[in-house]
Amino acid sequence: MIWLRRVLFGLAVAMLGLSFVNAPWLVPNRAGHVRLIANGGIAQDYLPGARAAACPAAAILPPLHRIFEDTLRAVSTAHRMGADLVAIDLVRTADGALVLYPDTDLACRTGVSGPVSAHTLAELRQLDIGHGYTADHGATYPLRGAGRGMIVTLDDLLDGDPRGGLLYRFPGNDPAALDLAIKVLRARGRDPVALKEGFVGSAAMAEAAQKAFPGVWTLVPDQAAACLAAYRLIGWSGIVPGSCAGSSVTVPLDATWSLWGWPARFETRINAGHGAVIAVATADGTGLRHSRQLSDIPITYRGYAMIDNFWTVGPALRPSLDARTNAEAVAAQARDDSGQ
Repeated sequence: MIWLRRVLFGLAVAMLGLSFVNAPWLVPNRAGHVRLIANGGIAQDYLPGARAAACPAAAILPPLHRIFEDTLRAVSTAHRMGADLVAIDLVRTADGALVLYPDTDLACRTGVSGPVSAHTLAELRQLDIGHGYTADHGATYPLRGAGRGMIVTLDDLLDGDPRGGLLYRFPGNDPAALDLAIKVLRARGRDPVALKEGFVGSAAMAEAAQKAFPGVWTLVPDQAAACLAAYRLIGWSGIVPGSCAGSSVTVPLDATWSLWGWPARFETRINAGHGAVIAVATADGTGLRHSRQLSDIPITYRGYAMIDNFWTVGPALRPSLDARTNAEAVAAQARDDSGQ
C-alpha cells in the first residue's frame, strides 16, 4: 500500500502544480475592460451562422432598422454606440479603387451578377445593396431600394469617420486589396499600431501587414485554429505552442473550459506573443447576437469580443451611448427577450 500512497501523493502534487501554473487569479489585476468589435458596424440581424452562408442576405430576421453593414452609416453609428473597433471588409474594383463590401460577388445583395472586381467604382455607386435582403425566403424584400448609392471607398470612410478604430478584412484573401489599403493608410498618415487596429487574412497577407506596420496585430484563421488545438494539448504545462507565436486567436465562449488559465493567464500568454484574443459565441465564428451572452464573458477578461448584432448587444454594455430611438430600443429588446 506504500506505493499507492506515493502515487496518490505524486498526483496531488502534480495537480497542485498544474493549478498554480494555470491559475488565472494569480495574474496581476489588469486595467481596462473588454473591447467590443462591431462586425460590419451596425448590421441586419442574421440567423446564427448565416454570415458564412452562400447568400447571407437571404437569411435575416425581419429588419428592425434600415442600416447596412460596411457602409459609412453602419461604421459611424457603431462607433458612436461604443464599438472600440469596427470590422470592415475591403474589396478591389475594376478601376483600382478599394470599397467596403462584405462579399466578393454582388449577386446576393444587389441582384447584379459578377464579382465586385469586375465593376468600376462609378458602377458600384449606382447599385442598391438592399436589393436581396429577405426574411421570408424571398416572399418579400423589405429593404429593397433603401441601399442605393451606399457603397463607399476606404477614403470615404476615413473622411466621414476618421477617429474610430477598424479591423481590416479582405474577402477572398486578395493581397492586391491589402496593398491598396496599406497605400491609403500610409497616404493619410494613419497608424494602425497606435490605434490598436488589426488585419485579418492569409499568412502571407499578415506578414505583409506586419512589414508595413511593425507591431500591428494580425489574425490568420488557419494559424489561430492550429494555435488553439495545440494549446489545448500542452497549455497545462505553461508552455505556449510555437504555432501561437505572433498569432491572434478567436475563442468560442462555449468552449473556454478547454483553455488552460482562461481568461487572464491565457490572454497574458497570447499577448506575450504579440497576438490578440477575440471572443466569439460559437466555434463557427458567430459573434454575440444576444445581450444575455455578455454574461459568458468573465469580468476579468480584457480582450476583444466580436459582436454580430451590435444594434442590440452594444447598448446592453454601453447604455449611456445608445443612439437608438425609444421605439427602436423597445423593439430590439423584445426580440432579444424572445430568443430569436
